[in-house]
Amino acid sequence: MTTTLKIIAPGMLCSLQDQGRAGYGQFGVPRSGATDPVALRLGNALVGNAPFEAGIEFRMVGPTLQAQGGAVRVGLACQARAEHSCAQTQAVTPVSAWQSITLQPGDTLKVSSVSRGATGYLTLAGGIACEPVLGGISTYARANLGGLHGQWLKANDVIPLRSDAPAHGCEKIIAAPPDASVTQLSVILGPQADFFSTSAREKFLASTFIASTQTDRMGIRLQGDPIHALPDKGNDLISEGLVPGAIQIPGDGQPIVLGVDCQTVGGYPKIATVISADLHKLGQIQPGDTLRFKAVTLAEAQQQRQALERRIAEALSTLYDHYGAGAMNLKALYESNLIDGVVNATSDPTPNETESCKKPST
Repeated sequence: MTTTLKIIAPGMLCSLQDQGRAGYGQFGVPRSGATDPVALRLGNALVGNAPFEAGIEFRMVGPTLQAQGGAVRVGLACQARAEHSCAQTQAVTPVSAWQSITLQPGDTLKVSSVSRGATGYLTLAGGIACEPVLGGISTYARANLGGLHGQWLKANDVIPLRSDAPAHGCEKIIAAPPDASVTQLSVILGPQADFFSTSAREKFLASTFIASTQTDRMGIRLQGDPIHALPDKGNDLISEGLVPGAIQIPGDGQPIVLGVDCQTVGGYPKIATVISADLHKLGQIQPGDTLRFKAVTLAEAQQQRQALERRIAEALSTLYDHYGAGAMNLKALYESNLIDGVVNATSDPTPNETESCKKPST
C-alpha cells in the first residue's frame, strides 16, 4: 500500500513548494517555490532528503496531518511546536521546533502557530510523489499550476509520498537554527534609482516601514512616509521584467517588495532590489512587522551571500540525534570522558590516597 499523508486541517496558506521553476519568466510563469528556501534546506536535512526536495509550506498556523499506508518521517522546520498523537496507544507527545518525528499509520501530527517569523515547513522523508509541472512541484495557485491539483491544500487532501520504506535510526534535531526574525533587508539601489532624487533615496534608506495586511507570496506592501519619484520621471515606465526582491514605488509612494509569486513584468519604477542573501527573509515577514533597508555594494552583497552559506553550514553542524525528553543520549555518553580518575581497588594506596582516606582529627 502506498504511503500517504492526509490533511486533517490545512492551517493557513498551506501548499507544496520546492526550489521553484526557473527559466519560464519569458512565458509569464513566475518562479514560485519556497518563500524561505533556507528553512526548506534545513528541514530536508532533518529527514535525509536532498536540499530542495518539495515540502509543505504554511503561514502562521501549521496543518494537522495523518499518516496512512505506512510510516513516514516528518521534519518540522520552523520555530513552532507540534503534538504527535499515537494511534496505537492514544498517547500524545510534544514535538520540538526543528525536530523530526516518525508517524506510524494512523498517527497524527498537529502543528501549532509559528512563534517567530511567519513561514514554516514540513519535510517528508523520501519526498512527494506529485508529477512536476514545468520542472517543479511548486504550487502557483493563481494559475492553478503545480502542487496538488494546482491549489492550496485543504481538508481531506491526500499527499502521495515517494518512499514506502519504513524510517530507521534516531530522530534528528537542529540545536542552533537561524533566527527567523527580520528587521532589516540589504539592497542594491536601482535599476531605476535615477527616477528618485538624492533626498528621496536617502529618505527611503532612513525610514522605518510597516508590513501591511496586503502581504502574501506575491509581495509585501509597506506603509510609511511616501517616497515620490521626480516629477519629470513619474511612476510609470514601459513594462519590463521583474524578479523577486525588486522594490517598486507606485503612485502613492508606498513601496512594494516583490515575492516569489510576483508577476514577471511591471511598469512601476524600482528604487532598489533585495540582495540574494536576504531573499529568504521575505518569507518570514508578517503584517505589522517593522522593516528598514540598507544599501550595499555588489561586493558586499557577494560577501553576505558567502556569510549566509556559512551560517547554513553552522546550523547543519548542530544536527544531532534526538532521543526524546528523558531519554539517555548514548552518543553523548560515549563521547564523554568517563574514565578520568579511575583507580584499582586491589592495589596498595599511595601515601596521598592514604592521607585523604583518614578521618579528620577532632
